[in-house]
Amino acid sequence: MNTLDPKRYVINNVDALLRIMHADPRYALDFRNKAEQHITLKLRKKFFNTSPDGVIDAFNSALLKFLQTRTFRDEGFLHGQPAEGWAAHELALSKLGGYLYRGSLHELIQAHRRTRHEVQWKAPPDDGADAASAFDEAEDLGDPSPFADPARAYEHLSVVKRMRDCLNKLSDTLRATMFLYLDEMPMEQIAKLQDLHVPTVKSRLHAARKLVAECTRKGMD
Repeated sequence: MNTLDPKRYVINNVDALLRIMHADPRYALDFRNKAEQHITLKLRKKFFNTSPDGVIDAFNSALLKFLQTRTFRDEGFLHGQPAEGWAAHELALSKLGGYLYRGSLHELIQAHRRTRHEVQWKAPPDDGADAASAFDEAEDLGDPSPFADPARAYEHLSVVKRMRDCLNKLSDTLRATMFLYLDEMPMEQIAKLQDLHVPTVKSRLHAARKLVAECTRKGMD
């Protein structure tokens, strides 16, 4: 084996991983660094208003909880594992990396929820028109994207998931018509494809939208 080749270990469960990390600190460090780099980069792209330290803290919390709880399933290690075992950088991008990403995302959202009501805007000295101008500028700096705010992003994604679940509860006929419409297919083409009249397509879409809206609202109550 080339001396430059990374070390590899066959890992079947969390206990095996922990034994390897204790026996080979370099492997443990390489895994941690690669996982942190990959996960924090993804989180920073999604929540670009969050401080780098906050993202790293979320990753560290997720990693610590993983090591403490050992809740990752054994089959996750086997999925895609090379015959010669995992190199540290490969393991960081495996199913385990995805598990740590979801944990980091959860930690980031929870941290933001804990602090969002504690941060208060402090008004500048009362300088008349200048004070109003400063407030206007602060508003202009706001990011309209829901994904700039972890809590808003979480709420947005929750609504999207509820809507998707509600769409799947529609009857076969309504769901088929609605999915074609959501794929931006013109109503005339939908009518032709489903051997319907255009007014019938419109009627189905109206019924589907109404049912999905009612279902989504119930899920939010």
